[in-house]
Amino acid sequence: MAATASATRYVIFSVSGRTLALPAESVRRFLPLPRLDRPPAAPAMVAGLFRYQGRAVPVLRLDLLFGFEAAPPELYAPLFLTDWNGRPLALLAERVFNILPIPDAERTAADASLTFNGCAVATIPQGTGTATVIDPSRLLAEAEERLLAAFQAMADERLARLGAPDSEIGEEAR
Repeated sequence: MAATASATRYVIFSVSGRTLALPAESVRRFLPLPRLDRPPAAPAMVAGLFRYQGRAVPVLRLDLLFGFEAAPPELYAPLFLTDWNGRPLALLAERVFNILPIPDAERTAADASLTFNGCAVATIPQGTGTATVIDPSRLLAEAEERLLAAFQAMADERLARLGAPDSEIGEEAR
């Protein structure tokens, strides 16, 4: 019996017109863009916050994080809900193309000029071109992680004091 080649499933999406990919196992859920609260102290890369299952979830703008041309979110922009250091985190995309299994043998090393703080780990074939594979655990530098964790903890505390209800998304997912 012939051995089957191993493959990894990827979510293929775009940000500022660039094709990126995330391992599908890192995406907990796809969500429509809810109404976001944008506290004045939020870092520029944070599009805003929404409440999901009792937690404040920051939404990261990958265009600003990666230094791409700014692409403000459109009405139906998709979010990828991920886990980040035990906390929920949403990543804002421009468009989702597909979820595809890609044979591991077709994965190549990422271009060093596209490392985005070391999070671009590979390239995979996508249509007639390629997609840059992003490792979500390496999206933020250590200092950014600390700032985002503090910001999220402060937002959780404020929401708890206000007794704010979950967004419609949070209620549907329960």
